[in-house]
Amino acid sequence: MSIFILGINHKTASIGMREKIYFPIDKVSLYLQDLLARELASEAVLLSTCNRSELYCEAKEVGRVVDWFCAQTTLPRPQLDTLLYVHQDEAAVAHIMQVACGLDSMVLGESQVLGQMKEAYSESCTAGAVASVFHRLFQQVFSVAKEIRTTSAVGACPVSVASAAVHFARQQLPAFASANVVLIGAGDTSELLIRYLKAHLATPVALVNRSLEKALAMLEIGGGHAFGFEDMARAITRADVVFSATGSAVPVVNKAMMTEVMRARRDKPLMLIDIAVPRDVELAVAELPHVALYCIDDLKAIIDNNLKGREHAAVKAREMIRVKSMAFIAELGTLDKVTHTIRAYRGQIEEICQVELMKARQQLQQGANAVEVLDAFAYAFTQKLLHAPSVQLRQAGAEGRFELLRFAKQLFAISDPEVELL
Repeated sequence: MSIFILGINHKTASIGMREKIYFPIDKVSLYLQDLLARELASEAVLLSTCNRSELYCEAKEVGRVVDWFCAQTTLPRPQLDTLLYVHQDEAAVAHIMQVACGLDSMVLGESQVLGQMKEAYSESCTAGAVASVFHRLFQQVFSVAKEIRTTSAVGACPVSVASAAVHFARQQLPAFASANVVLIGAGDTSELLIRYLKAHLATPVALVNRSLEKALAMLEIGGGHAFGFEDMARAITRADVVFSATGSAVPVVNKAMMTEVMRARRDKPLMLIDIAVPRDVELAVAELPHVALYCIDDLKAIIDNNLKGREHAAVKAREMIRVKSMAFIAELGTLDKVTHTIRAYRGQIEEICQVELMKARQQLQQGANAVEVLDAFAYAFTQKLLHAPSVQLRQAGAEGRFELLRFAKQLFAISDPEVELL
């Protein structure tokens, strides 16, 4: 068995491709159960965010896992093969650690991905897709992420896609401070948007969400007006800037609705910044006059500027991860040897036990005295159990290999009579 990671991210695939290779969090357990039911992997975690869709798994044949992954999308296999990357063992562990630390994110050092990975891990545990290896792996991953964020400049002044989106809007709209801003969605990204916007706006935001109750709860952060999805058009009609970040699998803003909105606005210019993947705003909305539609990939210039001055810290963090990932794989190899030895020893004992049990059953069937049969079974089993260790210890003593005797005392938890007397 080896640890593999396969997937696509913002470096290999455009947003148009990423939204076609997306695994909704509410269906992750179904995907994992299907993967395990087909016996393609023994353990697995599936992470899908706006920047990546990645499968982490322990498997024998990665080719079959890749086939399964590709079958979950509607993209032609030849096209998908050009986007997909696969890492194994040490490289896979290092990649997972880099993702958790925000080193592989579109925004270097962003912290939101760690929470998303923890949620993905929790979903995998619930789905029964995590056992000893991945439990150990992800505890190490989370520990490394915490260490890097608290001891390096990677975690200093954290930047997120949400903060980049706000900065982008301020660049595009000089009078941003007096703008009417509408947010669509009440998830983690919208919560970050509200916090960032509070410092830059003269008026409270309007929040549109499927659950009005959740929208009202989120607005306690900085105040504002809440709308249900049924009032979305009315909310957008009053807006200068709209940020959208829902978890919907299909667009929540379409061209037909926006045509009516723009008519009601009398073609007053409107900026839409869609930072969801899959996208919330239908691409055809960009065809409408006086509508400026942007997506997460349009924030690249601001995000690239964030890299300046932090690459040195990232290099140091990657070196730490390289050391940690090598140590984890080495430890895992040692544990594999220990597990194999324990299983082999248990197998020997069980085989001896079964042989003696068969003899005992035959004697009982022939009418032998039960007490005598039990005594004979216990004696024979004990003698055979101790035979090989006794022979090895006698030979070690004769050859002067007394360290083996010390190890045997430790292994079998044998107390030293001389120590007890003291």
